[in-house]
Amino acid sequence: MKIHAIGGYNQVGKNMTAVEVENGIVLIDMGYDMEEVVEKDQEIEELTTKETIQTGAIPDDSKIHDKKDKVKAIVIGHGHLDHVGGVPKLAGSYDCPIIATPFTMSVLRRMVKEDRKSLENELIEMEPGESYQASENIAIEFINVTHSIPGAVLTAVHTNDGTMVYGLDNRLDDDPVLGDIPDYERIRELGEEGVKAFIGDSTRVDEPGRCMSESIVSTELVHTIDQAYQDDKGVFITTFSSHIERLISILKANNERRKVALIGRSLKEYTGSAEEMGMINLDDVEVVSYWDETNELLEKISKEKSEWLVICTGHQGEPGAALTRIAKGEYPIEIEEGDNIIFSSSVIPNPLNRASRYRLDKMIKREGGRVISEVHVSGHAKREDCRDLLLMLKPKNFIPSHGTTEMLASHVTLAREEGYTLNEDLFLLENGNTVDI
Repeated sequence: MKIHAIGGYNQVGKNMTAVEVENGIVLIDMGYDMEEVVEKDQEIEELTTKETIQTGAIPDDSKIHDKKDKVKAIVIGHGHLDHVGGVPKLAGSYDCPIIATPFTMSVLRRMVKEDRKSLENELIEMEPGESYQASENIAIEFINVTHSIPGAVLTAVHTNDGTMVYGLDNRLDDDPVLGDIPDYERIRELGEEGVKAFIGDSTRVDEPGRCMSESIVSTELVHTIDQAYQDDKGVFITTFSSHIERLISILKANNERRKVALIGRSLKEYTGSAEEMGMINLDDVEVVSYWDETNELLEKISKEKSEWLVICTGHQGEPGAALTRIAKGEYPIEIEEGDNIIFSSSVIPNPLNRASRYRLDKMIKREGGRVISEVHVSGHAKREDCRDLLLMLKPKNFIPSHGTTEMLASHVTLAREEGYTLNEDLFLLENGNTVDI
């Protein structure tokens, strides 16, 4: 079994891994790196595949091109852009099906339509707990886990050369707001059956303890929004557009006290998929994304600001997002003295996002707005969650992924604490590396 590290082994984002055995290859994830897209000040949909690879926005899969005929399946673990964003650019060059959960597939279909690409790959929807026979000797299995987006799974690739488990991204939430708890029984069964290799999520492994449950944030949001409504001022809240659980909690905390506006393209796209599947009800919510309709709605809200809760994009301080444009005065509404701006999010740990959020916070405070940060729990496992998953799966070999070199090194340290030995059954890879197990 060979593991090809294509993307996600040097940074948070642009995830892609190839698992190669004698009788075939399975590609897992095709993400893009939002930082590279933002720096180029271009929409990824406007770039050709070659241009997108050259910018560093999507993985360079050239090392697999000579083996295209061996690729039996493309598997997408969940619908975040750093895992699915490269599919419209890359997947069409492989003559194989794309496998994902129904919610992830809905997100993918919307992305392909936005990219104006014609994707000829067969699209196979698979629920957690189900398996797909990709070839005579390769089977793909989905195992339910929790994350900050619906439809996230662990992927088990069963082959004649052993089982590889891919675990990007997840947290172990025993009280989720939406969906089921992780399938601990099946995870432990896999460990008893034998896991040849496990690729684990390193994004938050350097943070001690365990990740709190989403239900705790739901309770915190009730208190935060209650306090914000006391002064009859403007209230803006921003979170990850794909975080349907969080949006459900925000609407519940509002409890129909204020009219609700949902502003931003990515919010509209992700909630559109969630509405299709009956996960969220937006019948009484104004949802806008285009410039003219956003202008019109915000002008209306500006005249009765204390009657509205504005949920908008911009939690990372992205230059083109709705909240940033509001703070810069590009829309017919102003942030005024006493307005509450709630960030139900954390800053994705890279220098560009930290700088963007710093600038946005400064703009808001300059206008007299109150910034309330970190009403949030991460969708990524912390150190003891990562340890629990490693102990349950008991892999013969472990490979950390999804992070900077420092994050991966922290995961290496954890694995060494559990008896793994670097370069024997524990491998620290960079993009472009291959390990032959």
